[in-house]
Amino acid sequence: MTSQQVWCFLPTTALLFLLSVQTFAEVMKSVSDCDRFLLDQTPPHVPGILEAGRILDQDRYKFICQTYGNQRRFVTLYDVRNRIPVFSAFKFTGEVYGRRPKSVWKIEPQLEDPNGDKKMIPGNGNRTYNHQAGTVDYRSNRTFDRGHIFPSSYASTKADKMSTFTLTNVVPQAESFNKGSWNKMERCTKCVMEKYCVNSSGGTGGFVVTGALPSSSSTLNNRVNVPTALWSAFCCYSAVAEAWIASGHWGHNVQDESKHKYLKTETLEDLQHRLRRSNSEFVIFPGSKCPLTTTVTEFYAEMKKKSCLCPPTILDPSPSVSGPSHSHRLMLFFPFFLFSYHHCVF
Repeated sequence: MTSQQVWCFLPTTALLFLLSVQTFAEVMKSVSDCDRFLLDQTPPHVPGILEAGRILDQDRYKFICQTYGNQRRFVTLYDVRNRIPVFSAFKFTGEVYGRRPKSVWKIEPQLEDPNGDKKMIPGNGNRTYNHQAGTVDYRSNRTFDRGHIFPSSYASTKADKMSTFTLTNVVPQAESFNKGSWNKMERCTKCVMEKYCVNSSGGTGGFVVTGALPSSSSTLNNRVNVPTALWSAFCCYSAVAEAWIASGHWGHNVQDESKHKYLKTETLEDLQHRLRRSNSEFVIFPGSKCPLTTTVTEFYAEMKKKSCLCPPTILDPSPSVSGPSHSHRLMLFFPFFLFSYHHCVF
């Protein structure tokens, strides 16, 4: 195991502050070294990429244990060819520090030189990197935001939030999609997890996996893949509902056609079907008790806070997906009127 500090896009004063935080990078040898953010310590089964916990092409895909202030915060599977994440996974424990920190974007130096100098080196905002996106790539086109995969709003503490501002945790996301229907989905899901992902001891804990489906040819700055779609899923045991609960979401990475747009809440089964490759199944929470054929839409009516932004819901008298139904009935919704640091790579 080696240690290496991080490059940052920071002024000198901020850089000196981060040096005092003593942020280090560790290069891991096994997925098991950073599995605390995965349900049952088991990573998703991603056909042709990550199978049975093993990365099939280790030159292209890097498992990054995202670390800030000497503490591991979440994990990312990163595609150095497309220069975007395949997914980020994390455990939602509720929000303590609510404000979004000022954006200070970082890169992962180990993707460029695993054996590089241990000194912290300031990043250059106009520099391009061989194996990851840089700030200059996102400045090249104002149509796309740096869309968080692990959203800052889901992080618990200020340090957790700061850790999400790395370019290995973002993709080019259509601006109104990021700020519109995708943001509504994140806020609604967060409200559900805060109320229902509570164990018998009163602690909050929901496991979330969010990823991007790369396009075949669309790029930002002729370097960074622009995904065709983003997806997200969560699962937890709920002592409130006395059952395992889960839901998924999928959104095409295009500008929202209306400010009233909501994303459809999907079952894990339907979301995994969207993500499957040929005859190989994509499994988001392998070997878990997460329900595949039910969603949490029945809880949306209870999300009374204005900040939740859950969609209007109606009961579906004849759901198209059958399966076990504890207290969870499948419901459909529709819009009315028609979102220095450091990580570990292994």
